[in-house]
Parts: sequence; structure tokens; C-alpha cells
Amino acid sequence: MNAPTRYAEALLTGMLGTFGLDVQYVRAEQNSLYYLDDTGTEVPVLDLIGGWGSLMLGHNHPEIVAYAKELLDTGWPVHSQHSAHPVADQVGAVLNGILGREFPGAEPYSIGFANSGAEAVEAAVKHCEFDRVLRMQSLVREIEWHADVALRAVREGSAALPDDTSLLPGEVPVPTTVEEFAGVLGAMAAHNLSRAGAGPVFFALERAFHGKLMGSTQFTYNPLFRAAFAALGSTVTFVPANDAAAFEKAVAEHRVTVLDVEVVHGRVTLVERAFPVIAGLIVEPIQGEGGIHELTEEFGARVRRICDEVECPIVVDEIQTGMGRTGRFFASSHIGLLGDYYVLGKSLGGGIAKSSAILVRQSRYRPEFELVHSSTFAKDGFSTAIALRTLDLLEADDGAAYARAAERGGRILGMLRELAAEFPDVVADVRGRGLLIGLEFADQSNASSPIIRGKAQAGLLVFQLGSYLQAVHRIRTGPTASVPTMLRIEPSICISDEEIDRLRTGLTQVCLILRNQDALPLVHPLTGAGGPPPRVESADFRPRRADSAVRAEPAAPTEPADRRVALIGYPLTPDLLREADPSLADLDDEHLLGYCRRSELLKDLPAFAPIRFDSPQGTSVDLTVYPLLVSLRQLREYQVSGQTFLIGLDLDRRVRAAKADGCDTVGLGFGLGAVAGHGRALRVPGITVTPGSALTVGSALAAVRHAATERSGGFAGSTVAVVGAGGRIGSALAVLSAREAAAIVLVGSGRSGSADRLRATEQWIYQEAWARIAAGDAATGLAAALSAEPLITGWLAEGRAADEPSGAAIAAHLAEAHDVNPYVVVTDDPLSVRRARVVFAAHSSPVPVLDGKHLADGAVLGDVSFFGTGAESAAAAGRDDVRYVRAGVLSVSDGAEVPRALGIAPNAGELLAGAAEAVTLALSGDGGPASDGGRSGAGALTGERVQAMVDLARRHGFETVTT
Repeated sequence: MNAPTRYAEALLTGMLGTFGLDVQYVRAEQNSLYYLDDTGTEVPVLDLIGGWGSLMLGHNHPEIVAYAKELLDTGWPVHSQHSAHPVADQVGAVLNGILGREFPGAEPYSIGFANSGAEAVEAAVKHCEFDRVLRMQSLVREIEWHADVALRAVREGSAALPDDTSLLPGEVPVPTTVEEFAGVLGAMAAHNLSRAGAGPVFFALERAFHGKLMGSTQFTYNPLFRAAFAALGSTVTFVPANDAAAFEKAVAEHRVTVLDVEVVHGRVTLVERAFPVIAGLIVEPIQGEGGIHELTEEFGARVRRICDEVECPIVVDEIQTGMGRTGRFFASSHIGLLGDYYVLGKSLGGGIAKSSAILVRQSRYRPEFELVHSSTFAKDGFSTAIALRTLDLLEADDGAAYARAAERGGRILGMLRELAAEFPDVVADVRGRGLLIGLEFADQSNASSPIIRGKAQAGLLVFQLGSYLQAVHRIRTGPTASVPTMLRIEPSICISDEEIDRLRTGLTQVCLILRNQDALPLVHPLTGAGGPPPRVESADFRPRRADSAVRAEPAAPTEPADRRVALIGYPLTPDLLREADPSLADLDDEHLLGYCRRSELLKDLPAFAPIRFDSPQGTSVDLTVYPLLVSLRQLREYQVSGQTFLIGLDLDRRVRAAKADGCDTVGLGFGLGAVAGHGRALRVPGITVTPGSALTVGSALAAVRHAATERSGGFAGSTVAVVGAGGRIGSALAVLSAREAAAIVLVGSGRSGSADRLRATEQWIYQEAWARIAAGDAATGLAAALSAEPLITGWLAEGRAADEPSGAAIAAHLAEAHDVNPYVVVTDDPLSVRRARVVFAAHSSPVPVLDGKHLADGAVLGDVSFFGTGAESAAAAGRDDVRYVRAGVLSVSDGAEVPRALGIAPNAGELLAGAAEAVTLALSGDGGPASDGGRSGAGALTGERVQAMVDLARRHGFETVTT
């Protein structure tokens, strides 16, 4: 809540901060990044992301840095556009030499430059389309020439008219005259024109990643990156990697033909010609973001043959795989796939410059492209010079860098495969070649640890594991965006045996954590705690078969329910976190709340498994809890800071997710109604939203009345105090208690706006009392006492209506007529509670408000606060005379098993009233007038509405718990 304002990638930086990855590094060399600790001391971190593959030679390679300084010190021209650039030619010459070595017999390739890999991809795609358009124009001109030649030949009598027009669409008769033949040529031209309107067809592979710019994102398979921008670029057909048959079929489906004429043996004949709609295929030899998947040699060979047959150019994206990372300069040379285009980037700049390149086979190169495509910063003097020096270093000593990449990568892969053999239940696979490596973990979406399970279901487990590796082992790894279970490892060739051993140590601990389902090592670094964790060694928290209490979630019902209902989860407390995940038992409250705060941007965690409720009326519903990782303290901070709209955005997403999952009724957990206008702010069509207030009020009144009746005959003649009377539930409890009680004490928080809310409750009490008096129903409670007030007797004599808004007038009269109001006391002093025999704790404070000194002798305390903060205070004071009642709790008659870790079941067979109301509404089949929220938002919690909800809940098997 108090984080500094960020202007650059605030969301991304905030997400990194959630996992403690928002580290500011101040220095880098080889495989190490350095940050400053609290004392200003440099702390090294082993960097195994390597600039996402940009640091083949490591951070700040000394020779490249020295050369860069030399260039700048000597005033080397950086921007001298429209002049000769011999260094760029030299880069092209070196790359052509490497191509000739790794692909013997390859023809020369022209080179172009860009600033980034994604830009180079777009340049290649543009050139493909430019080439296609020129081929298309050439074909059109050729067909026009052939038509003219044929027409002249027919007129001159050197060629006979065609005797077959079946290739033309429709019924086109065979021509018998020159004029009719001209008509046939016109029909052929119209047919060709209709085919020529087809747009270009590009192919890419499933799992592909080729960038996130407007054009390159169209070739990136992950819809997270592509879907929103699909209308902005070319349509791309994705085919499975290593499935040449699927590619061949897709090519056949997209082929387009046009008609041409030729003279064969003295007769004009109509023939089909392939029309160049297929613009190109782009492939990565090893799919990096797609999960480190290699293309096979067989696939490469067959795709090459297919593309040659249809004149489809192949663009080989070596942005991440090239520059020797896989043990050869071009990863495609491992499978013998020679491309028509090559795209290079990342390490081409030597870790210093931003540079990328596109290589185009000369027989396909279109020199005119240089006039329609350019970039101010591409091919600048500095970056091309750095690229040339980088290539020199890679090529030195007969390409020793490539051999080292292969050897270092082999050692890492061997280590990881040994780890996979030791932890076959944790490691799903190890893939890679050279220094492009992926470690894939087994799916943890059904893990018994809710922390691990939640992150896995959200696709963020690798971030959590990376957070642990960085915080505890000082090792920086990276995720693989399209494979959320894979850890990516891309170090430089400088990585040492010692650093590989260090990686093994860290990953071994990660495997133990996952095997043991021990979330504490993952959570502790994110709690704000300094020093070592409470436990040094990982402990085993896997469920035992014989212990059903440790099951992660109840078994799913076999038959579908009649309806589905959602509950946006109750705020988390430290106790709930510890109960949900026993591995956190050694963390104290402050550290667990610190973890909640750290997870500010990840409040909407994955939904829990549904729980079945069966009604005695014969209907059934499945309740799904959508938890929010937010504490009561955080909710209060949102309210105080006026930023409740942020929680509202989270709630809106969760309500829409629930609707997408088939729910039509959504309940709001404790405290969430207040920050969402009690449902009014959540405007999702077709959804009934309820904060559960009606059943909470009704069951709380019933439970406390039962206890008060046992102790002293009920509310009649007593003073009732309501702590939190300015809130929706507290105000309703005060108004409805006033039907029986002689006096009401309204206690607020003293914060801004509290007094106004209490005055509104006071006026509502008077208004409701006057309605009863005017209706002749004033025999009990405040209404009976108020009947003797002169203002009221005068109104009765005047015959004023019961529904006249009179609460404010009564309040003004009483303030003038009495030094101390004998009916309703409005205060922010908790000590005023001592005058009450019955007390409702209906506040939403994250800390206790009442303790022993606030309670009268023999008082009944009805606790409607979240999980009994008032109870803890009373018990701590040792007040055995106080009758404590867990208000707002109902019993479940159908035996539904609700895990306490969900925060909605105080004990076995029980359900908090807010959750029970959502279930009741779903079981009844319609929100209707009994709904607290309804489809149009919350209305007043009248006695009639409250009683209707209590009766409805009882019909569906819920009874108030009175103990």
C-alpha cells in the first residue's frame, strides 16, 4: 500500500516484487550480478538467465568492453546513415563464412540489420511478403502475355481454338469464333482476379515464440501474447512441430491456382498455375519459450522438400539458438535444415550493443526491399562494430567457444538428469542442447500444500521456486512463459564447475521442498523476516493415507449438481494460513501477514474444489470458493486510504470467473461487501450477488436471543450494545434488537465518517419504531417507550402515516428534550458497552476491540466479527461470567464436509451465515426478494427480509447454532 510510485512497467515490477525478484543490480561480470544489501555491501548472484540468451560471452566481457570504450574514445561514427558501411559488409562476410562451413555448398546470403530480434523477424516477414507480391505480379504479367500470344495465334490461324473449358467455373461453352475465345479469356481473367484477392498465408509452429511486436506477435503461438492483437497483422496458420504430414496437409489446404493458356501442338489449351499465396514458414530449431523442444532431422528434411515444391521460403529463427549457444553457430545445422532466411539477435551484440540481423539467400533476395524498409538505428557504426568483434571472439581458436558451450551444457544436462533420477516424482523432464536448457517439474496443481498448489494452478510456481533460489541460494533462473512448469537455464560459456555444483545444491533443495510439500522455505523469504527460517531442514508434510484429515480437498461428487454457487473467499488470517498449510506452523502472525502483504498483486488465487450441498427440498448445489489472499488489515487499509476500488477490480474478476465456471449466484466473504457496495458495485449480468448480511443478522439475533433468554429472559427491558453499529450488519442488529430492548448503545470506531453512519443507524431505529407505533404494534422495546414522548403522541393525534420519514425529526426532538438520550446512545467509547447486558461485536477490525473491562457482569457477548476477535479478548481477561456466543454460524444438515481451511467452517458440520446465504439462494433457484443483494444491489435489511432469509435457509436444511 505504501510502495513508491513507479512509472516504468509498474505492474511487471510489482509482480516481480511479489516474489522478491525486484532487485536492483549495480554491477555485473561474467555469470554474476551484484546488488547492495542494507549495509551497502555487494552481494553476488549467479545469473543463469543470461539476458534471456543474450550473454553467450557473459556480462561485460572485458575485450568487448575495452573495444566499446575504444570506439567511443576515438570518436567512431555511430550514426552516419547514407554512407558506406564496410564493417557491416565484414559482419556479413563472417556470417557467410560460417554458413558455408556449417552448410557446405550453401549459396551466399545478403545481410540486413535491425535493433532487436522481434524487429528482425518482422523484417524477414516483410521481405517474404515483398517477394511474394513481386512473384505474384510477375505471374500476372506472364499470364497476360500468354493470353495475348494465344489470341494473336488464333486470329492468324496458327493455333486452333480450345476444345475444353471445364477449368473455368460455371457453364462456359467451348468457343467457336475468335470473338467467343476473347470472351473465354475475359472469363479467365475474372476468375484469376477473384483468386488474386487472397491474402498471404504464413505458417508457424505450435509452441513458437517469435516476439511481441505488432507483426512478430502474430507468429507467437501463446494466445496470451497474440490474441488481443490478432486483427492487426497477418493470419498465421500454426502446425504441430515435428509433424511434417500436418504441415503438408495445411499447405495443400491453402494452395490456390489460377488459369493460364498455352499453345500445345497447334491448339490453345487452358492450364492451372500455382498462385503464390503461401508467403513463408518460420521455425525455431529449438523452441525456447515453447519449452525447449528440438526439431528433428526428419522433420527438417521433409519440410525443406515440401517448401521447395510450393516455393515457400523457410525463415529460421536463430535469435536465441544461434551464436553458438547449442554447440554450433547455427542450431539448425544440427538437423541439416538450411533456411532461405536466418534471423539472429541477442548475443550478436556481445552483451553490450542492441543488434540483430537478417540473412536472405541471394537467389531469393530482392534488392528493391532496401528502398521500402529501413531503420534509423539499424546498421549503426557502433553496434555493427561490436557485432564484428563478438563474432571474432566466437570464431577464435577454431570456434573454441562453441566446443565449450557444448561441453558446459553437457555437464549441466548430466547433472540435471542425475537429479531427475533421484527425484522422479518431482522432475518431469530435462531437455536442451548446449547452453539452452529446460528443467520441467511435475505438475503440482493437485499438491497437498495449498501454497504450492495455488501457485501451480495460477501458473506461477516457477516464479515461486525462482524466488527461493534467488533469496536463499543467490541463483537467478528464469521462467518459460509458455510452459509454466519449466525452469529455464541459459548461462554463458564462462560457467564454472563450482557454479554448476552450486546450482545442483539449490535445485536439490527445491526438489526436496516439492517432494515434502513443505512451503515454509518458499514463504519465509517473502515474509519480511530477517535471518534464518524457523526450520533449516525441509520437513515432510505429505499426506498419509491413513490420515484422512490431511487430505488436500474433499473428493468431487460423481453426479453434477442442479446449480453452481460461488463464494469470493473470506479474508485470510494467520490461523487460517497455518491450518490450510501445516508447514507454515512455525511462522508467527506478523510474518504470515507480511507474506499476505507481499502477495498484494496475487489476491485472486485459484478456486478450490467444489463442495456439494443437498437440500431436503430435493435440490443440490456445488459451492466453489474463490479465495483472495488478503487480510482484514489490508482490507481496512484499502478503506482508510479510499482505494477500495482496487479490491473491487479483484472482486469483479472473480465474479466473472465464477460466471464463466457456470455459477449464477455469488456470495461475498466477510468484509468484502463493505468494499463492494454490498454487491451494488459488482455489475455482472445474470449473476445474483449477496454479501450474506440478511442470514448473518437473522442467525446472530437468534443465537444471542437464545443465550440471553437462558440467562435473563431475553432482550426485553435490557440495554443492547452494538460495536460496529455503523456497518451494514451492525446497524441492522441494532434496529432489530430495538424491537425488544429498552435502550441501544451504538459504538463506532471514531474514524472519519463513523459518526455520520451511527447517526444514520440511530435515525433508522427511530423510523422503524415510529412505523410500529403508527401501525399499532408498539407493545415492546423502544417503540413502547417512545410512545409516551410528546412528539409521538402529537403525531398520533394528527394521524401521520407510518411510512413518513420521521427518524431525523425524532432524533432532533430527543436531543432537545433530554440531556442524556434514554433510548439510543451514540459513542465511539468502548467503555459505554459496560451499561449493556447484551453486546454484539459486529466490527471488522483486524485486532480485538473489546476486552474484559468493557463487559458488564454476566453479559452475553454475541460475536459476529471475523472468527471471534472479541472472544479472544474476553477469554484473555478470564471472565467466566461472560456468556460468549459465536453468532452468525449455522449447522449443515446434509453432512457436507467443508474444510476449515476455506475460512467458512468454524467447526465440522457448520457454515458461516454469509456462505450459507449464498448456498441457500442457489438451492432456492432464485435470488428473489429474499436476497440481500439481489440482481440490482443491496436493499435495506428489514426485519421482513431477514426473517424471510432465515425461513428460507431453514427449509433448505440450515439451522442457527446457539452455542
